[in-house]
Amino acid sequence: MNIYLNTYFLALIYTSLFFSANLFSEDNTTEHKEVDSPVKQRFIPVELFTGAKWDGKHELAMKAVSTSTCVTFIGKKRPCSQFQITGPFKTEENNTKIEWRGDEIPYYRRIFSIRESQVESFFTINNSKDGLVRIYDKRKQWGTRTYDGLGSKFPLGYWKQGEVREYNSRRPTRIEIIELEGPNKCLTFRWTIGEGKRRNQDNIYTFCPDLGFTEFQHYNVDVEQKN
Repeated sequence: MNIYLNTYFLALIYTSLFFSANLFSEDNTTEHKEVDSPVKQRFIPVELFTGAKWDGKHELAMKAVSTSTCVTFIGKKRPCSQFQITGPFKTEENNTKIEWRGDEIPYYRRIFSIRESQVESFFTINNSKDGLVRIYDKRKQWGTRTYDGLGSKFPLGYWKQGEVREYNSRRPTRIEIIELEGPNKCLTFRWTIGEGKRRNQDNIYTFCPDLGFTEFQHYNVDVEQKN
């Protein structure tokens, strides 16, 4: 009788070990599938906008800069345009809807020339802290304009490949990541105002590490004509 009981218990033990091994193997297979198919994500620092050297820290900081870059206008037969960024400076009062800072809002000043006239713009971190937004703009054809700080002009923080975000500012804006990390780790995205029907309301921008803004393209005019 004892011999039969011992044989029975040994069979149970081997059977349990067999199923345990199979379960462990299946769990490992599932884990490997999750590891092998991660969602492509990138942290976009302020330095990618300014062209300054980034220290690799995943934090949004507006550090002192004085940079210059030459931007190529795709589809235009003309030399690249020089863009200069300096700052940060501080406003004396807060005329925006940005709530994360008091009256003294830090901003970068960007200057470039187009059609022999100078364009001056101020940029700061937006109210949702996921982008840089223009809060002031001065140019010949528009005059002086101020903005509420609720939109976005350049993505910041964590973004995914192909991600789209919309901003309900005074003029609703939309950012779509076209190429999260292209050659030389450059970022290319599409920026649209409203339906993007007018020129300069639907554009494609490319920014590269240690350079900043490098390429500009009108989406409606230049991209659709190629198609």
